[in-house]
Amino acid sequence: MADPSLEVCPDFAGDLYASIREDLIAATGANKARPEAEIEWACTAQDEEERLAKEAEAEKEHLDAEKKKPKMKGFSATATVSDAIAPRPSQYAIQKLNNFEYVELWYFSPEGCKDAMKLLLSISDDMFSLARLDNQLTICPAPAFKASKAALPDHELSFSTFLHAKNLFLTHASTAKWPQTHLDALALFFWHLENHAIRNNSELGDIVILHYASCCLVT
Repeated sequence: MADPSLEVCPDFAGDLYASIREDLIAATGANKARPEAEIEWACTAQDEEERLAKEAEAEKEHLDAEKKKPKMKGFSATATVSDAIAPRPSQYAIQKLNNFEYVELWYFSPEGCKDAMKLLLSISDDMFSLARLDNQLTICPAPAFKASKAALPDHELSFSTFLHAKNLFLTHASTAKWPQTHLDALALFFWHLENHAIRNNSELGDIVILHYASCCLVT
C-alpha cells in the first residue's frame, strides 16, 4: 500500500475535473470558486483516513510480531541455591499430617527420610494408588503411602534423633496447615521435654522423657 501522505494532490481546477466541478455546482448551488476547495478537502480527508488505517495496520503487525518473538524469563538476582538437599519425609507421613493424624517421629528423622528416598527409587512404575492431597485426589506410587517396616516408636529413638525429628515434624505440620495454636503448644511441649531437669539428674532421664513423649503424642 502506497503512503497517502507522499502523494501529490491533483489539480482540481484543471480541465480534467471540469465535469466534476459542474456537477457539484449543479447539485449544491455553490459558486464556481468553492467546488475545487471542496473536492480538494474530500481528497485530503480520504488520504488522511487511508494514512491512519495504514498506521493502525502497521502497529497491529508490529504487536503481533512482538508476541511471536521468543521471550527470556526473568529471574531474581538475589535468589540463592542451597548447597544441601532438604530432608524429605515419606508420602505416608505427609499424608498423615494432612489428615491431622498421629505419625511416628521416626519418619521425620534422618533415617526415616533416607528410608523414604530408598523407597521412591525402588518403586515400580506400574504400582499406583489414589490419595487425597490438598483436597484433591491424586494418583501416586502405591508403596509410598504405606507404613515403613523400619519405623520405630518414639520411645525407641535416641534422644538426639528425637530432637532432630521433632524439628522437621513441626516444619511439615506447619506446611500441612495445622492450626497455629496447636503448633505453638507442640513447640512448647518439646521445649519442656528437652530442658526437663530429669535429664540432668538421672541416667535414665532421656529414656523417661522419650517414653513420656511417646505416650502423650499417641493420645
